[in-house]
Amino acid sequence: MAADTRFDWIAETMHLQPNDRILEIGPGSSDSIAYLAARLDGGRIVGVERSVTAIARAAKRHAALIDCGKVHLLHAGLEKLDRTRVLAEIEPGTRGFDKVVAVNVNLFWTKRPTTELALIRQVLAPDGTLYLFYGYGQPDGHTRTSPKPAPGHLIDYLATAGFDGDTVCSGDILGVVARPRRKS
Repeated sequence: MAADTRFDWIAETMHLQPNDRILEIGPGSSDSIAYLAARLDGGRIVGVERSVTAIARAAKRHAALIDCGKVHLLHAGLEKLDRTRVLAEIEPGTRGFDKVVAVNVNLFWTKRPTTELALIRQVLAPDGTLYLFYGYGQPDGHTRTSPKPAPGHLIDYLATAGFDGDTVCSGDILGVVARPRRKS
């Protein structure tokens, strides 16, 4: 696996814990899953991907992580994901995923993801966090090499869906960190 400092920065930004249960939306066949899995010891990552081709490539690329039980891949579009099915991929009795992450998933940045955010609320543990990242360059660079969507609409959509969100940036990477709003 070639070094990709953006995935290191993303993993650091997520403050991963060894036992975290992570849902990655749209991992494709990138190395993001491997970077996250490298920081787990007892935790698990479930990757949900709508592309059959990407699932096949990811299964081959991450076969060792799948074989040891650290990673599981599901073929499904997020908007049609069955809550029970995805929660069955983590240990029984858990209240949901500790962290949900998506890297360069245009749905969040270019559309109003109402259905998808509602589903994420259902599978995210009450004290869990949603991480949405965008960018193809490096987090330590001073030059922005890829265009970025404005996070304003996404922050508004998250608020409507019951999340409090803040932006984080480093070099060429833009992120939004969101937590479910506590009911008062």
